[in-house]
Amino acid sequence: MAVVVFLRGMNLGRRRLTNDELAAAFKRLGYAEPTPYQASGNVILPHNDAVDSEELSAGLEHELGYDVPVFARSGDEVRALASESPYAGVRGDDGGKPQIVFLHEPPTASLETVFGSDDQFEVVGNEIHWLPPGGLADTGPLLNMLDAATGGITVRTLGTLERIAKKLA
Repeated sequence: MAVVVFLRGMNLGRRRLTNDELAAAFKRLGYAEPTPYQASGNVILPHNDAVDSEELSAGLEHELGYDVPVFARSGDEVRALASESPYAGVRGDDGGKPQIVFLHEPPTASLETVFGSDDQFEVVGNEIHWLPPGGLADTGPLLNMLDAATGGITVRTLGTLERIAKKLA
C-alpha cells in the first residue's frame, strides 16, 4: 500500500524548493523513501498505509518555515480518482483540462453559487471533479471563493493523477 500526499502552495512565489529538498524534509520527519512527483507538492509515500494530515502539516511547517496544508489519499483512492473521473477524455469549451479539487472533508456549502455557469463539476466524497471551460488562469476569483466555501483546497489536473496512478501500479 502507498499514500500520496498533495501539498498546497508548493513552488509558488518565494516558496521554492527542489524535489530533493522536499524528500529530505519528509525523511527528517521519519518517512521512508518519499518520492516527490513533479515540482508541485505531490509526494508518494510507498511504505505508509495512512498519514495524519494535520501532524504532517505541522511537521512540514516546522521543516520548511511556512504553512503547508496536506491532503493525503491512499494509493487506491488515487487510482480510483484517476480511472473514474466523469470528465476523462473531455475538454472544456475553451480547452479547459479536467481538474481534481482536493478537500479536507465533503463540502457543506452550495457550490452552485461558487462555480460559473460554464463550469461542470461533480462532488465525490472529499473531492470535486471539475471541468472548467478554459485554463485555471482564466477562473478569476473562483479558486479563492471555493477555498473559502470549503475550508481549504488544492487542485491537480486529472492528467497528473493518471501519471501518479501509473507510478503506483
